[in-house]
Amino acid sequence: MKRFTFIMMLLSTLIILSGCILVLKCINFEGFAFGATYHFGDTLWESATKMTLKEFYWSNGTPTNNGNLKVDNKGLAGHTGLDVNLNNITVAFTFPSAPTGLILYYGEYGGNINVEVNGDLKNVQNFADINGAVIGGVNVSITNVVGQKGVLNLLGTINSFSIGGQELWIDHVCPRK
Repeated sequence: MKRFTFIMMLLSTLIILSGCILVLKCINFEGFAFGATYHFGDTLWESATKMTLKEFYWSNGTPTNNGNLKVDNKGLAGHTGLDVNLNNITVAFTFPSAPTGLILYYGEYGGNINVEVNGDLKNVQNFADINGAVIGGVNVSITNVVGQKGVLNLLGTINSFSIGGQELWIDHVCPRK
């Protein structure tokens, strides 16, 4: 009986740890086909993370569902390999468990951006507008890298996260525990 209990505890621990390991995997869009284009309502998966494409809000608050997400290799988000261009669309990430932080490489080349954390949507012109803000109870910091490229850093429990833009490239979305 003690042996059975020990084995069950060990298995439970491994299952819990595997969930933590899953959440630490970055989304780099490397599993997608170069040139592939996705639209409103499409669902994508990578690293046990579900990504749903939803409406984007223009700067005047008007929603649109006529945008797209396109996979390319231009490096405009500032990371290697494939990245994605968000053109009047938002991607909502559903992670396998709630991370306590997240980093995301981006390149912003025009138009406004939508950042939503824990149901709190910010519709702003630039990432600089949310630097130092608290969105949905999560601390936000922005690091400019080169030109229009930078890194979004979120610190706090993230139950939901989405990002959208008009001429926005993203890559290397890394939730962390």
